[in-house]
Amino acid sequence: MMNARGLTIAGLSLLLAACASNGTSPVPEPAPRAVAPASPAVTLKGDVADFNEALDRVHTFIIERENETASGLIADYEAATSIEIPDHQSVFGALNLFSTSLKPKIQASLDRSTRYRGMIDSILDEHDLPRALAYLPVIESGYITTNISRVGAFGIWQFMPATAREYGLRVDWWVDERADPERSTRAAARYLKDLYARFSDWPLALASYNAGPGRVSRSLTANSAEDFWELSRKSALPRETRGYVPTFFATLMIVSEPDAHGFLLCEPDEPADDWAEVPVPGPVSLKFVAETAGVDAGIIRELNPAFRRGVTPPGTAQIRVPRAAASRLGESAQSLRGDDPYVQVARYTVRKGDNVKSLARKLGSDPHTISGMNGGLTKLRTGSTIWVPVSHTELSASLSHKPKSRYHTVKRGETLYHIAKKNGLSVDELRSMNNLSRKHVLKTGEKLRLSTSPAVTAGGL
Repeated sequence: MMNARGLTIAGLSLLLAACASNGTSPVPEPAPRAVAPASPAVTLKGDVADFNEALDRVHTFIIERENETASGLIADYEAATSIEIPDHQSVFGALNLFSTSLKPKIQASLDRSTRYRGMIDSILDEHDLPRALAYLPVIESGYITTNISRVGAFGIWQFMPATAREYGLRVDWWVDERADPERSTRAAARYLKDLYARFSDWPLALASYNAGPGRVSRSLTANSAEDFWELSRKSALPRETRGYVPTFFATLMIVSEPDAHGFLLCEPDEPADDWAEVPVPGPVSLKFVAETAGVDAGIIRELNPAFRRGVTPPGTAQIRVPRAAASRLGESAQSLRGDDPYVQVARYTVRKGDNVKSLARKLGSDPHTISGMNGGLTKLRTGSTIWVPVSHTELSASLSHKPKSRYHTVKRGETLYHIAKKNGLSVDELRSMNNLSRKHVLKTGEKLRLSTSPAVTAGGL
């Protein structure tokens, strides 16, 4: 389910699979005992685009504060041991890597975890799940809300779109709730609980989170195996998965005694409860919401990370705002859609002959965008209303402007394919525009229409 993480899990897997098969356990290198300052360690924003940006600062932070007093530090022994840590050589191999070459990245991830662990712990408690799972994002995403893998896994919990939708998250052109830490954590808790109920074993459940439960079940059956470690020994799972499970348990060993391995772990922040949700008919831009509520636009964006385009979807959406601004936004909520000067989407009434490709070309857009905005729509029905990625003002201007149709005079040797390609059309579009049959033979001097006047109508927002 999850590939190409910020921690380059695929690369780790190769090393850890080798550790599991060479018959000897790598011995962790001794690390200096690290201590914390009088105040909590560096706070790193959870929505950092690049997982590595803060690594130099974290390393410097550790070195400069070696001799300061140890207030603010914790060792999360209770959470770390809420899932039994296997005494397996691959776990110690992962611990060695985490404590040496990958130490800065793991420290940065632990620092970012401070912002989310309180919220995650609360949700895990609601589902009667071990708090050790709050550290799974260390090896999934580094707690970076915008982390996306090369195969499309996204967010703190690295959900693929299909699994996210299966567990109640909305994922479409307008909204991607995988980016919402709280909503995605609730989905991850339900998924992990289902996986554990299926396998009654945390190593197998974690392997399933990475590789998919179907694949793990088939591997167990095909290899007459009873546990993850046997599957790993037989190389019956992908290398990434065989490395993924040990890295999680190595993380638990670190947080159970962080200072013994040279790491810092601070108390988690309390779950935020200083915001409220206000129902607002959309589409409406978050920028206009911020102006109306009298709140910094960055705060509104941070509270509403699931609105991936910076605009709410059609229909009524629940928008989070600071509690103190909720009543002010609520007073204007019903009129925002009509007054928003920033929103860049509009309704469009389909005319006869329109198709997604020709409409996209007419509006200077992309066919995939128009399709995505309308739930994957591929065929347009005359008279139906769809959403297009231009402002109402821009769409109205295009309706009032009626350029003359363009023509091309066929030269000797030219084909429909070459004429269409030269003018940004498909052969089918060129045939349709000129009412040509598939058997039509071009003649030198023949005139072909290349464009038509946009006699269309648009609906208001």
